Amino acid sequence: MKFIAENNQLTIKLEGIEVFWGLRRKIVIPRRKIASLAWTPQFSYTGKSIWRFGGTGAPRLLYAGNFRSGGDWYFLYISRPKGSTSSGQLAAENILDINATDFRYRRILLSCQPDIAASLMNWWTLQKNRSS
Repeated sequence: MKFIAENNQLTIKLEGIEVFWGLRRKIVIPRRKIASLAWTPQFSYTGKSIWRFGGTGAPRLLYAGNFRSGGDWYFLYISRPKGSTSSGQLAAENILDINATDFRYRRILLSCQPDIAASLMNWWTLQKNRSS
């Protein structure tokens, strides 16, 4: 997976087998649509069930593609998840959590290494401060 952070947009480009599992080649998010961008080494989600709609669900191996919960769309590409999306309890390591407004996906959850996440958070903070 490649992340391309340009002036006014973030492009998430899936590559190789990721395209097959995630059923997408890329997601382009305008900067102004990103409400928050955060990375956590120990991600935990407890809430409404998240149901798979056009994606891959292999417990303890991979959740990838389109998911839906409470009327909102999610895009997940999470490697080695713990728990299950259908139970509403999901945990994973090294997750980039992007919350969006007025965008197809309300939330995008991706497995991401800390150094890449740090550069994306720096980009987002810099762009946010420029527009303020």
